[in-house]
Amino acid sequence: MAKLEGIITPTLTPISNDNLDYDAVDSLIEFLSNAGVNGIFPMGTTGAFAITSVEFQVKILEYYMDKKKENMFFLAGVGRNSLEETLTMAEYAKELGSDAVSVVTPYYHRMDQESLYNYYDTILSKIDIPVVIYNIPQNTNNSISGETVRKLRSQYSHLIGIKDSSGNFSSFSEFIYLTDKDFTVLQGQDDLLLPSLLAGAKGGICGTSNFSNLSPLVYKYFKEGNIEKAKETQVKLSKMKNALSKYPFPQAYMAIFAEKIYKKDTSPIFPLRKLKEEEKKSLMAEIGEYLL
Repeated sequence: MAKLEGIITPTLTPISNDNLDYDAVDSLIEFLSNAGVNGIFPMGTTGAFAITSVEFQVKILEYYMDKKKENMFFLAGVGRNSLEETLTMAEYAKELGSDAVSVVTPYYHRMDQESLYNYYDTILSKIDIPVVIYNIPQNTNNSISGETVRKLRSQYSHLIGIKDSSGNFSSFSEFIYLTDKDFTVLQGQDDLLLPSLLAGAKGGICGTSNFSNLSPLVYKYFKEGNIEKAKETQVKLSKMKNALSKYPFPQAYMAIFAEKIYKKDTSPIFPLRKLKEEEKKSLMAEIGEYLL
């Protein structure tokens, strides 16, 4: 059985004619199977879950599950801003055969640690599929603490990990040292991948792996003990991530995937706009040397 470790790809949601671009997903899965990723995570931030209907979210999860390779860990994004919808999606993901579900913190309304604890306590008490907390406070206005995660983990063994995309390395480190060795902490910022692995993280959920093999290579070299090579590769990955930060997300990722991997046109979920031609040319000029 696949494990929650290594590089997990938060997959794009390509759109054609107001529907899922099935051919683009096929192309993405084929690329990922050759790039050395350990799993896929449909319906994360890179997949624009927050502007997706429940019905379309179900369709996306179904197709990615149908097309994924046998050895890929399947982490289903089921977090909604409604507790009832999140529970419904989690139960559906279990029926679908997901290895685990990712549940983002509630967003928009600011919540303290007691509220966040109560939210996850309710979810974990009602479902028995493995759960990964998704912490991305720059998008949600809410950041779960290491102590809250430790408390939840001590009560629920099926809370198996956390993806932290905060970019705050101090809080990220807390998730590692406040939890047990079997708890999986994953870095959500590609430019912090190697420092996180050195600190004890078990991998990363890296959006750039939708079109680049740099993050799988960092992980590969790290596991082999070739730290110098891992550092060299991380420098390239960090420079690419820095260049990407100047452009709309995840539209820039979609544009590179379409140009370099799919080699056909495809679109992000409406109302996210496609990059303009001049933006694409500028982006490709900046990151071309870091691509395959």
